[in-house]
Amino acid sequence: MTDRTIPVYVLTGFLGSGKTTLLRRLLDDAKSRGWKPAVLMNEVGEVNLDGIMVDASVPMAEMLGGCICCTIRGDLGVELTNLAKEHKPDVIWIESTGVAQPLEILDAVTEASMYGKLELRGVVTLVDARHLLDRLRIGSGKTFRLMQDQIRVASLVVLNKTDLVGEPEKAELQERIAEWNPAGNIVSTVNAELDPRIIYDEPAANFETGHPHGPHDHMESHPHHDHDHVHVFTHYLHGAMDSHAFERFLRELPEGVYRAKGIVTFRDTANRYLFQYAYRETDFLPIRPQKTVHDVAVFIGEDFSKADIGSKLEKLSGRTE
Repeated sequence: MTDRTIPVYVLTGFLGSGKTTLLRRLLDDAKSRGWKPAVLMNEVGEVNLDGIMVDASVPMAEMLGGCICCTIRGDLGVELTNLAKEHKPDVIWIESTGVAQPLEILDAVTEASMYGKLELRGVVTLVDARHLLDRLRIGSGKTFRLMQDQIRVASLVVLNKTDLVGEPEKAELQERIAEWNPAGNIVSTVNAELDPRIIYDEPAANFETGHPHGPHDHMESHPHHDHDHVHVFTHYLHGAMDSHAFERFLRELPEGVYRAKGIVTFRDTANRYLFQYAYRETDFLPIRPQKTVHDVAVFIGEDFSKADIGSKLEKLSGRTE
């Protein structure tokens, strides 16, 4: 396994929203930067038709016959770790099936960070503008709730196929998306055409709402600067901690953290431990890994300060800024 941390991004969205089109654009962009990308593609069916559209030179793992968030969830950490170990990519993209529950995806993806240096950096949710508008008019149903959940968990929402709705409808959709996910970026596109720099949180020229420029004529951006609204925070630990102090730290986690997990080493115990935190309850399981695994803590939630949590963990493990 490579010793550097590999960024992982999840691409989600309901069926037919344009995920594979955007993935192909992102893979082309990665190659133009000199990056080596890898892809983990999940399909509910037994044949991965989307995978056929991906360049054969891109390392790809397939998870067929089930959804990341349920029937084959346990395989995800293994697949991601194997991708990283075998191919040593610069970035990994996960394209999830359109019917996947997003919070369960986050939970499943972060499992992998306990087996290798992998960090979930962002969740990109694609939305079919016409489909969402139709569901908005109905105002209920499982599909509508799933689309809402996929939007809420995103660091970036791509409102795609906006050429199929009018300007008033597009404004209505943007307003509703902002209500569901006030801290996420929203970008409006046609044919999933966007500047990848907005995904990687890089400076991008000429991002002005309503004033598109150059080759990105179908894109407008609504950036935000609230960097403490995070959904996943991964922190690799650099030393052993006192078990009582760590338990106290978990008890005092902010309410916005609704799940946490990781592998830790304590100064006052013989074993290393796998810890799980949910609904303010904590469980510790002693482990004796047969191969190298890193001490790491992963936090899932919203409206919590990753800087504050990171600082406390540094102090616990004997390091200060």
